[in-house]
Amino acid sequence: ELSALAETDEFSHLQLGRRVIDLDTIGLGWVTDLLFHLFIQPISRHLFSTSEKLADCGHTTGDVECDSETIPILDWRQGYVAGYSANPTTSKGATRHRLVPHTDDSEVTLNCCLGEENFEGGNVEFYGLRGTPEEGQLVGKVHRPNVGTALLHSGRHLHAVSNVSSGDRYALIVWARSWRNLRSN
Repeated sequence: ELSALAETDEFSHLQLGRRVIDLDTIGLGWVTDLLFHLFIQPISRHLFSTSEKLADCGHTTGDVECDSETIPILDWRQGYVAGYSANPTTSKGATRHRLVPHTDDSEVTLNCCLGEENFEGGNVEFYGLRGTPEEGQLVGKVHRPNVGTALLHSGRHLHAVSNVSSGDRYALIVWARSWRNLRSN
């Protein structure tokens, strides 16, 4: 059990089961690096070149070289596992029923459903993009995400996780930012 492991002197600083599990902290940063470099960066250059002002860098035409000093690219990532449960407890790392509408502290977020298929509820609900006329209006919903399926969305896209009515739902979340360009101004 997570809570028993967290009580040992060796692992108490990780606060396992009491907060989200940071992949870098537990030695799995390489998983986040793979997702970031192989999926998030290349896909985001195309999907978010306009809405998040991320550079496509001419990868579709080969006309423009990517200069990371002047063209906004994603250059930082943070990965963690979050848990939701019909019966939240720290012993299983699922400490809440749902997640209220919020935006992420990222330019782009990867949200991958993990665990077993035995949960009900836990829909991901999307509201309008922050800073647009649709802000706050329900614009889409992923009913009971499939385990192993990932969503890639703008960090400023207002979103929520509805109540998990039975079972446990876990998600691998990776935030990606552009510290050198977009956030440096």
